[in-house]
Amino acid sequence: MQAASTRHVLSNSLAQWLWAVLCYVFWLIFFMWYHNVRGLPYNLHNLEKCTGIASVYCLALALALGPLSRFLPSFDKFLCYRRPLGVVAAVGSLPHVLLALFYLPWGVPKTFSRDYFMSWFVEHWFANAVGGLALILFVVIAIYSYPIGFKKLGKRKWMILQKFSYLVMILLVLHMLSMGKIPKNWIAWLQTRDKPFPPGSFPVMVACLGALLLKLVDLFCHGDSLGRKPNKSVDTLAVRRMTRRR
Repeated sequence: MQAASTRHVLSNSLAQWLWAVLCYVFWLIFFMWYHNVRGLPYNLHNLEKCTGIASVYCLALALALGPLSRFLPSFDKFLCYRRPLGVVAAVGSLPHVLLALFYLPWGVPKTFSRDYFMSWFVEHWFANAVGGLALILFVVIAIYSYPIGFKKLGKRKWMILQKFSYLVMILLVLHMLSMGKIPKNWIAWLQTRDKPFPPGSFPVMVACLGALLLKLVDLFCHGDSLGRKPNKSVDTLAVRRMTRRR
């Protein structure tokens, strides 16, 4: 089996960064509306949920572009959006964490103990542990996604680090599963259909698993790019051509 080719774009235009930000804002607004239709008002609690969801969708899209471009060459032109989407997703996850830490304990008092506001975090320690690990790994990957990180680590180590983005996605899946969303929300909605849409965690899980499944199919069909022998005439030229087009 021939290993997949690598196509790295380490320089992005302002327009590409703006499109990545707009993608994040779109999913943020969409899921704010989505949760409002389900009965959650427009408040910081809603915002806390949706900042995390928007980040997941941006990350899922960034991870999907590589495999999609190998199955459909027409997607090559979108590879330049992988880095902006990933970085925006990492930065966009910070409001989710900050709101969860500093707003929810007093903004949603029914969930938290008045005497010990950290009670919820202790009770859900595994969910918070994997979520925290995902955040740290996500931020490190984003920092090293810049050209200076590529030069410091070297191509192979840099590629390995970037592939840890899939581990971030797996940790996010574990984060959601350990929150008890499936029995508490999904099954309850299927039984009652009391809301027009399924719980917000359902489309998020679809996005996560969809990106991971697409990568597995890509590995089966094209192999792993790390197993490919270095070919500067392919990789370097691909980067140069894509940067020149911008």
